[in-house]
Amino acid sequence: MRVLAAALAADGRHDEAIAWWQKSVAAGDETALRQLSDHLGAAEVERQLRQLAESGDVQAMGNLAKRLQIGGAGERLSEAIEWLTRAATAGAPLRWELVAALDRAGRSAEAEEQLRQLADSGDVQAMRDLAKRLQDGGAGERLSEAIEWLTRAATAGAPLRWELVAALDRAGRSAEAEEQLRQLADSGDVTAVAELVARAAADGRQEVSRKELHRLMRVRGTRHVRRVAEALAHLGRPDEAIQWWEGADTLDARVASSLAARLTERLGRAAQWARDDGVEWQLHEMAVTDDVEAMRVLAGYLARTGRPTGAVEWWTRADAADAARGWGREWAEYALGARSAAGHSASADASPASASPEETAPITPVTSRFLVAQMPSHAALSGPVSLIVRVPTSVSSFDDEVSAPLRGFEPSGEGTPLTVIVQAPAGLVPQGPLEQTIMVASSGDPAPARFSFLARGEGLHRVRVTAWAGGTFLTEIGLEVSVESDGPYEVGSPSAATVGEIRANPGEVTLLVDRVGGQYTFRLLSDRCIYGAVLAQALTANPEVATERAFAMLQRLAAGRGDYTGGHARRWMKETGVGLWIEMVPDLIKEQFWQLRDHITAFSIATEHDVIPWELLYPIAPGRDEGFMVEQFPVLRNSLGQPRSAALPIGEPHYVVSSRVPVNGSSEIESIRRILGSGKIVNTLDDILSVIDAGTTGPLHFTCHNTFDTGGSGSSIALEGGPFVPALLNSAVARRALEGSSPLVFINACRAAGVVPQYTQMLGWAQQFMGAGAGAFVGTLWAVRSDSAQRFAEAFYASLSAGEPLGAAAHQARCHAGHDAADPTWLAYTVYGNPAAVVPTHT
Repeated sequence: MRVLAAALAADGRHDEAIAWWQKSVAAGDETALRQLSDHLGAAEVERQLRQLAESGDVQAMGNLAKRLQIGGAGERLSEAIEWLTRAATAGAPLRWELVAALDRAGRSAEAEEQLRQLADSGDVQAMRDLAKRLQDGGAGERLSEAIEWLTRAATAGAPLRWELVAALDRAGRSAEAEEQLRQLADSGDVTAVAELVARAAADGRQEVSRKELHRLMRVRGTRHVRRVAEALAHLGRPDEAIQWWEGADTLDARVASSLAARLTERLGRAAQWARDDGVEWQLHEMAVTDDVEAMRVLAGYLARTGRPTGAVEWWTRADAADAARGWGREWAEYALGARSAAGHSASADASPASASPEETAPITPVTSRFLVAQMPSHAALSGPVSLIVRVPTSVSSFDDEVSAPLRGFEPSGEGTPLTVIVQAPAGLVPQGPLEQTIMVASSGDPAPARFSFLARGEGLHRVRVTAWAGGTFLTEIGLEVSVESDGPYEVGSPSAATVGEIRANPGEVTLLVDRVGGQYTFRLLSDRCIYGAVLAQALTANPEVATERAFAMLQRLAAGRGDYTGGHARRWMKETGVGLWIEMVPDLIKEQFWQLRDHITAFSIATEHDVIPWELLYPIAPGRDEGFMVEQFPVLRNSLGQPRSAALPIGEPHYVVSSRVPVNGSSEIESIRRILGSGKIVNTLDDILSVIDAGTTGPLHFTCHNTFDTGGSGSSIALEGGPFVPALLNSAVARRALEGSSPLVFINACRAAGVVPQYTQMLGWAQQFMGAGAGAFVGTLWAVRSDSAQRFAEAFYASLSAGEPLGAAAHQARCHAGHDAADPTWLAYTVYGNPAAVVPTHT
């Protein structure tokens, strides 16, 4: 009928079409109703439906009520209820629609009355819904009525007997509740059997039905066997309880195949289990992070090594955690709630959470925090490895550790999120997410975070743990684990890191770049969202070769000897940046960037000192071309492994001049002296090493020539007495010689930010000075034009001295130095440090 109506309408035969649509609507075709509405208009349709409804057409009453409720309220909703009432009274099956409309209008008493009429007619669903409404906030007569309806529904065969048990318990009618449980048990419901056993224990009854216990063993239901074990523990029969728990764990595939079970495989080969402190530590650290399977394995380990009390405690905790995980909180509270807690007086007494409000000490907000990470120093090949991260208020509970406070961390009363991200080599295969958020409240210690790995490669593996507040880097901890075939588990000492003020810089976004083998992984972090890691495509060529090729062209352009001039040179720079964006950045990261783009105030790039010129990135998309990233907002690098300084003191500056002075070297020194102060000139190797070793210097500004050898030695600055090279700062890095003064280091020379491979990492001026404790570092990625370099330095220091943050000062300096379209000097600068760092007012 609907198809015919559409065809007639298309042929211009409107009256016939409307007649056929109306017939289809009368038959209950809602699609026909929508088509008729589109053809006539909503108002006309409602007018026709109202005429039909007033003539006694029950179907029209229902259709009209539906239309009145679409976006309707007030009078239209009231009219819809009137039509539904008339239709239901006339025998139309619309009483459920009437209940929904009454609920929507807030007329709950009338809705309940309609449900009673449905329930009286034998509608089991109405009985259940009515009972639920009567129980919500109800007691006395309403609760009794709810029980009556549930009893009727259960007698009629509805699966509502468990709801009836809960209602009877709530009404204090425990004998009737147990009778319902017995009926469930007789029907083969093993959960009811276990509940009867638990009630016997909670009530202090000393006998448990052997018939009920044997029935549980016969059905081999692990969850129910555990409940019997708990009941036996309540009755003071721990030896029997342990046997039941061990039997349940044997039947449970989740426990048998868990990572925790692998830890004990080697121990279980012997007839008599021996204690192993390394295994026990790992099991304990896995268990305290709510790993239910680890709790059970730990309990079995404790039982087999002669510690039944601890075993019972951990099995009980596992049962409670498993109930919450598998059944939901509401059922868990019922199944393992007050009755079970009462039976565990010994465990409850030992738990701080069980203290009454009167016995709880007043909460005192803490003013300092510690970041602690710990993992085994040795592990077996193919075995699990656990990394535990804590944010405690003190370190008194941990032995033999050197810890540092998280100064300035002032979490809110509702909790402040601290994001922990772990980077691990390919030999440690993660068994879960490598990013977790720890909610730190204003008082007390949050639960630790556990990161789980499988050791798949022998050798020494280094793991990096970084902490973030939104998109702001806080600190890093490095740990090592040695993996050997069938090697022992040895617990490593906890590691800690010094962190300055912990807070998110509003609008700061960090691109975390990691390289494992030949592949890059990317992750965007911000105060709006912490995105997951994204694996880039495998590189088809060596990126260092392409980078050197680009640097060579940029150096020729800066020297005025390039293949392009003017606008063509600028176009070449743009296309190079666009190519870097397209080839290196995964599509998902691009999408995330554009989602955050309008909220970014500063962009930090956190890498392990690779050679990619990220400052050249030119984000572009259909309809979006905002220029180079460094034109859009401050772009800085984050030297992982080093705490970021929020202050850049301007003490006594030192100006380092090489043996061969740049063409405009004297002019640059004089102009910067007018901004920072006269300071001291340094031109010998002995003097610069003495200044660094003393660790009291203010800004270190280098006006010099930096020689860079890509084939081996890297950077070198010729000074009287010998070349100054990054390797001469190794002792300063080990001693953190500059940490006390946190100076700004600016090497305004050709390719001062270049790096070369060292034994295990990339080595360059930025890495060494930041590692020695510098507050910030500024250098260049390729050779620069002398006059443009001077303009950049002058603008940078002027902005910084005027109170601008480090990021804004660098951004303004780029804009100031970027007037010549053919000169790429303004793009060459790379800045390491905290974009929000400022010069203290007292300096």
